[in-house]
Amino acid sequence: MKKLGIVLANILIIAIVIIVVIIYVGQSKQNRYQDDLDHFRNLTDTMEKVTENYLEGEQHICDVWTHHINSSEMTLEEATEFVRDSHVHAKVSGHLILIDDGSMRGLSSRLGSNDADGEDYSVSYENLDLFPDLEHIGALGERINITVAYPNPQNGALSIAFYNKIYLVDSKDGSPRTGLLLRVVPVSELETKWVFPQERYKNVEFSMLDSNGGFVIKGTSSDISNFYDFYRQYNSKSGLDIEKELEENDIGTISLLNSKGEEVIVAHATIDSTDGWNMISAVLRTDLTTGGTDWILIGLVTIGLFLLFALDSIVLSRFNRQLQVAARAAEEAQQAAEVANKAKTDFLSTMSHDIRTPMNAIIGLTTIAEKNLGDADAVGDCLRKVSMASNHLLTLINDILDISKVESGKLNLSPVTFSIVETAGNLVNLSQPMVKEKNIDFSFRINRMETEYLYADQLRLNQIFINILSNAIKYTEPYGKVAVDMQEEKGEQEGTVRIKYVVSDTGIGMSEEFMDRMYQPFSRQTDSRVNTIQGTGLGLTITKRMVDMMGGTIDCVSKVGEGTTFTVELDIPVSDRQLEDMKLNPVDILLVDDDEILLETAKDTLQSLGATAETAASGEMAIEMVSERHLSGTDYGVVILDWKMPGMDGVEVIRRIREIAGESVPILLISAYDWSDIEEEARAAGVNGFVSKPLFRSTLYERISELLGERKKASEMEEDNSDIAGMHILVAEDNDINWEIISVILQMYAIECERAENGKLCVDRLSACEKDRFDLVFMDIQMPVMNGLEATKAIRKLDNWAKDIPIIAMTADAFSENVTECLSVGMNGHISKPIDVKLVLKEIRKVKEAKS
Repeated sequence: MKKLGIVLANILIIAIVIIVVIIYVGQSKQNRYQDDLDHFRNLTDTMEKVTENYLEGEQHICDVWTHHINSSEMTLEEATEFVRDSHVHAKVSGHLILIDDGSMRGLSSRLGSNDADGEDYSVSYENLDLFPDLEHIGALGERINITVAYPNPQNGALSIAFYNKIYLVDSKDGSPRTGLLLRVVPVSELETKWVFPQERYKNVEFSMLDSNGGFVIKGTSSDISNFYDFYRQYNSKSGLDIEKELEENDIGTISLLNSKGEEVIVAHATIDSTDGWNMISAVLRTDLTTGGTDWILIGLVTIGLFLLFALDSIVLSRFNRQLQVAARAAEEAQQAAEVANKAKTDFLSTMSHDIRTPMNAIIGLTTIAEKNLGDADAVGDCLRKVSMASNHLLTLINDILDISKVESGKLNLSPVTFSIVETAGNLVNLSQPMVKEKNIDFSFRINRMETEYLYADQLRLNQIFINILSNAIKYTEPYGKVAVDMQEEKGEQEGTVRIKYVVSDTGIGMSEEFMDRMYQPFSRQTDSRVNTIQGTGLGLTITKRMVDMMGGTIDCVSKVGEGTTFTVELDIPVSDRQLEDMKLNPVDILLVDDDEILLETAKDTLQSLGATAETAASGEMAIEMVSERHLSGTDYGVVILDWKMPGMDGVEVIRRIREIAGESVPILLISAYDWSDIEEEARAAGVNGFVSKPLFRSTLYERISELLGERKKASEMEEDNSDIAGMHILVAEDNDINWEIISVILQMYAIECERAENGKLCVDRLSACEKDRFDLVFMDIQMPVMNGLEATKAIRKLDNWAKDIPIIAMTADAFSENVTECLSVGMNGHISKPIDVKLVLKEIRKVKEAKS
């Protein structure tokens, strides 16, 4: 009887659960579909807002160009040159055409794709009907002036253009001219800006329509050219006026049939700042609710089954099964806690080495500086290296904070213009402590490095190079060898160069088994000879991810006990900024080094600078050549010799040359090592200066020019900041210490500064002060009362002169999304804390130059 009662009770519970589920499914099916439809429409609306922000940002750049041109009385050629100098993005161009004579012809800021001679900047829009109402172009800042998609007349690439009316003067007679300024953006660039969220809609297609229904951005599987024509072709019986629907309803959804007869749900949202452009996203009706999990239904079924399980366990098993489940769950929870705790402990302990390496450099160099307070050059050198180590430490901290982004694939790149010469110098300086400690034979060679300024994420590129080099030094035993080779090759795409970075060592090497998993997090090659080495195990993981993000390749060849060679190849855009042509006055130079490859590349470099270069492979050969020259009365103009050479080292060679030729021959000592230990001895022997490997073209030019008295020393040039003295800056900063730091730094350069303790005070000060009282605003972001973003928006809305004042963010928010947010509200630049004085002076100087 008891068993029968239990069976009947189970049947009753199951019946009740089934009835509830059937009723719930019937009532909630329509609601669930409507919820998904609303969510789908809202996502499309969100993408419209993202798109509108981007279009407004591009129009703002066009407005800034237009404002400058219209306020400067420029000719067509001068305006084109200004736009060309203002470029940052390599694929965006500016077109300036004349409209008052109906010619629709003008100039482009970039060369045409078929211009072999590099001289044809002409452009014509006479056959393109893109500007329907030139008399009513919106005033600057009031609306977006944008064309439909059209073929760029210079290269045929499908593009859109943001435009404004400009007023010029004729280059011949000075008469007024009227034209259009176009900021031309390839559609292929637009397509990379947005990705529709697909966590719920796997097969969604996202597109952008112009006012005629043409596709500006087209879904990946779509083969149609006009959305309106497509709708009318396959949905003629619907009775819906598709053009009227999109024109009258800013946000909505429609249902249509595709070419296969399948029902498709299309959500649309009007881009308010344009003339009738729309964002649309399409998904099959059958996919709209696919993949959604009905947790309520699962919960009801689970509760019913649990009741059955509990009833059976209590009556038939007297709690035994329930106790077993509880015991097993407790054991699993304990194991999971132990694993999590061990992972945390392992990460914190392994993180020690990467943080301590730059900290060791900072502490050690600070100690050296304190002991050499009387030697200004030594102290300056130490402080420079401390700054480099600090920057590396800051990069490590950013990596720790950003590790979740690395794992999720959301790490972003922030490209800037930087010098590859400084990057190589940073590598050499950071590696010196470990190289010196382990007495490693270290060499750094370059080949055909002719392009100094590149445009990429400098911090991430440094991280790639440093991670690979530090691993090579770390896993090489004392008295081993580490060699770095860097060379420049032609990039696959126009406007890029390929940087090939090769690091070879004679270290412990890696097994094939480890190489299969070496890019996994927390992986390290173990060996009894280096078992005390610590590290995060994240270096190669992050390096691989960075290389992939930059579109490059990383290869490794290794053998246990014989060493490892890593090769990284990256195609990097060339910056518009490059050094002026460097030429030395005619001079005979003797280059001395036991490295044949260095002799060959350095000789080519010196000859490209206009010097006559001879080489010697040893100290003995160099002494003989100097002696012959001296006897003939034609001494070398400069002797450049390596410090570490077999047989007779560089210092001894200097002594012998001085015995032969006296002080008449200037001598430079080159080395890939820190020469602080031998500097005193070398100067006593008669050296005139030092130069670090690798021997870049600009480095050799600067050192030789300084030695021959043809230019000031770089340090003297950097110290001349008289051009920015007397500028007046308003600093919005709520932190007293940060205010003290920036104010002292600015006063060091004779720059006047005033403080606003929060964003509101900053806005009030600018709205009430006399015209041009301040040249620039440094704006913190995180402040009480009103933060920096809100303050910037308020300043840009002022009705006085201050609405156009340059505003530079100075904040600890250093990630790329923070930079983008600052620029989107109207700021002109971004400096992350801790501040770099050089970057501060650079931004100030840019403002000064723009005003002059």
